[in-house]
Amino acid sequence: MPTSAETIAGERVELMRVMDTQPYKIPSRRLNENLIIATWNIEQFSNRHSNRAIQYIADICERFDIIALQEVKTDLRGLKRLQEKLPGNYRILVSDPTGNHERFAFLYDKRSVVPTGLASDIGFNVPAKTHMGYQLHRMPYCASFRAGRFDFVIATAHIYFGKTKAERDQRREEIQQMVDFISRRAKTGRGKVFDRDFFIVGDLNIEKEDDPFFDALVSKGFAMPDGMNSLTTNFGRSKTYDKLAWVNRKQFRPTGRFNVVPFYKAIFQDKSPKGGEAEISDHLPLWAEFEINSLTQELDQILNPGN
Repeated sequence: MPTSAETIAGERVELMRVMDTQPYKIPSRRLNENLIIATWNIEQFSNRHSNRAIQYIADICERFDIIALQEVKTDLRGLKRLQEKLPGNYRILVSDPTGNHERFAFLYDKRSVVPTGLASDIGFNVPAKTHMGYQLHRMPYCASFRAGRFDFVIATAHIYFGKTKAERDQRREEIQQMVDFISRRAKTGRGKVFDRDFFIVGDLNIEKEDDPFFDALVSKGFAMPDGMNSLTTNFGRSKTYDKLAWVNRKQFRPTGRFNVVPFYKAIFQDKSPKGGEAEISDHLPLWAEFEINSLTQELDQILNPGN
């Protein structure tokens, strides 16, 4: 009978195999040549996760240059434990709690990704006289970074779900308001904002391609790798909840490589049900790779108009 340490070690080896072989192979990270971005809703991420679960989460996160985390709860002990499991080159930016007592976080490798100054909730302007205006239930969180020659801003969101017609209308409105806001920022004149090259990532609660929520996301021209629109990202592989999209400008050079990490194939095989949904999350990590070594990217950021 294998010991607990042997069980975990064996499952970590199997998890590595899943991430190192097709069809889910994650590319190797190459400093100043590629950028691998991931987004992951780790369900109720707090101190409730076991050391075993935190170890598996760390093994996955270490494969990426930057990971946007959603559903980080007010209690930050789980995030602290995750950072302790990772190599010392990983740093964290974390938001204040917002709706449903949730935080957002960016976990990044300081060797390949450098913050350039912006780290903020996205709050919409409201009239001074009324103090009334639209706001998302969970205020998205954004930060600016530089990787190689490429400067960018990444906004992470967890869109309100809801099931009634009114709640679904609110879900669509949240996505629409967010993409409208970011689209305007991306068209602002150079030098007036940190950067005009935006990513939108996170749990957008888009159920399927061409539903009203998907239509809201792409209404302002945000792009995704071909095929991501139909890629299922929940544990049960039935919904396309999570997305990694960007303002469609020349500077973005996706390699076409993207996927989820189906951790359920490797871990918590001794539990019932198997796979780690109860222990880790009902969402899978989603990632995509980009080229960042081209001098034309840096020059395009100077010459290309906001549109």
